[in-house]
Amino acid sequence: MSSIVLALLASAFYLYAAFRQWQTVSGRRPVSRTIVLTSTMVGALLHLGCIGITMLGREHINFAMFEVGSLIAWVITLLLLFSSWRKPVDNLFVGLLPMASLILLGAAISQQYYPLPHLSYGLAWHILLSILAYAVFTIAAVQSVLLYLQDLSLKKHQTQGLIQSLPPLQTMDLLLFEMIWLGMILLTAAFAIGWPYVSDLKAQHLLHKVVFASVGWLVFATLLTGRYRFGWRGVTASRWTMVGTAFLVLSYFGTKFVLEIILHRAA
Repeated sequence: MSSIVLALLASAFYLYAAFRQWQTVSGRRPVSRTIVLTSTMVGALLHLGCIGITMLGREHINFAMFEVGSLIAWVITLLLLFSSWRKPVDNLFVGLLPMASLILLGAAISQQYYPLPHLSYGLAWHILLSILAYAVFTIAAVQSVLLYLQDLSLKKHQTQGLIQSLPPLQTMDLLLFEMIWLGMILLTAAFAIGWPYVSDLKAQHLLHKVVFASVGWLVFATLLTGRYRFGWRGVTASRWTMVGTAFLVLSYFGTKFVLEIILHRAA
């Protein structure tokens, strides 16, 4: 089965799960967790098959922009599935599954191939931890958007629609900072493991990556400090989370886009 067929099937299951969850959020249909989770799991299995073809189907692992994005989207989906069994994160499917579908289709259609033929053990761990950190921070960013909307709705005394389907504001706030703490641990570990492999920032095309990633790390470090010293939460926490995640996205995908799509060079 070709990667495009697998991607189309996986996207169909993802979008169906997102649509059913949106119906629950909007109050149009009763809760259908079994349908949503099952559709997402089937989509994730098909997604994994697509990754096997586009990223792992050649002599070396393909680290092109869309393929790495597809892997991160798959990790995000798995994290959501596992988290949904013990935490109220089902509504995140509405925003994250369509995004995963779009990236997956881009990876299946893309013909780019940027391998790392001499991938060392330490560098492999750096990449793995970075992917996990990006996945966690992406989930945190979507969570922060929901928290922002929930906070505004409560201030306006609006208790219909989305606000009805969300957990209490305090629970949403705790979930957000749990994700941020986990993301910071993973990102810090990725920095520590990857730094010994840096010899020349400019020659290795790492200058922009390091600068943007460092700024993102500082944004989240500031947010965590503000949380525990000044009690930052709600809209303030949401804004800092979105800014920090934006810098992390720029650090990797911004650089990859310029080098691979515009300059046609390996990142």
